[in-house]
Amino acid sequence: MGSIDLTREGDIAVVTINNPGKRNAMTDDMWRQMPAVMGEIDGDASILATVLTGAAGAFCAGADISGLDELHHTERPSNAENAIAASPKPVIAAIEGSCFGGGVQMAVACDLRVAGASATFSTPPARLGIVYPVSATQRMLHIMGVAATKEMLYTAVRYDAQRALAVGLLNRVVDDGSALETALEMARGMGELSQLTIHASKEIVDGLTRRDLSAETAIAWVGRANDGPDLAEGIAAFQERRAPRFTWRPE
Repeated sequence: MGSIDLTREGDIAVVTINNPGKRNAMTDDMWRQMPAVMGEIDGDASILATVLTGAAGAFCAGADISGLDELHHTERPSNAENAIAASPKPVIAAIEGSCFGGGVQMAVACDLRVAGASATFSTPPARLGIVYPVSATQRMLHIMGVAATKEMLYTAVRYDAQRALAVGLLNRVVDDGSALETALEMARGMGELSQLTIHASKEIVDGLTRRDLSAETAIAWVGRANDGPDLAEGIAAFQERRAPRFTWRPE
């Protein structure tokens, strides 16, 4: 039936798209599960970052075609996408194998994307006569620009990992089978840095991208930094030539 599985690697949440018999295609129930899983992560202060991956050597082949007609008339895929994007914590996609349609929709909702060298990417709605979600299209535009977004949507072309890296869809390409561990290493590195800076940066970057960042939001983060423990610790660690020990956590 497929599931969205949540496990932990220390203070990192690992969310696994698990429907390997269909290359992790998303069923209706899996789309329903994703917001609940992301809500659980967002509500757990001990989790600092999330890695989104797929089971058995594939990321996600899109929506399960057997339920495509029903899904085309619902908001569940967009709800799942938005739940990933709205997490205040960094989310890294670890991609192996196929990343098609709804897989791309979830991948572009993540903050960073790492892929194995043989990964492939495609948005095939033009082969099905459906309209790709506006929210995902907007994210593709922000990440890849107009030319690559139009090429993927107009032609249903498949990008290999190097082409996806060249157009900005990916942050890194790594050896096949190592995307998950690379993403976990990135998340662990983030865990050693100032969580205040990371949370502020995510809200500010996303707000600037959407063009709805308010001056009050930016000023509030500067105030939290000035009043919080991480700024003093960062300065002290720099002066003492040691690794900082940041302690700020969101309320």
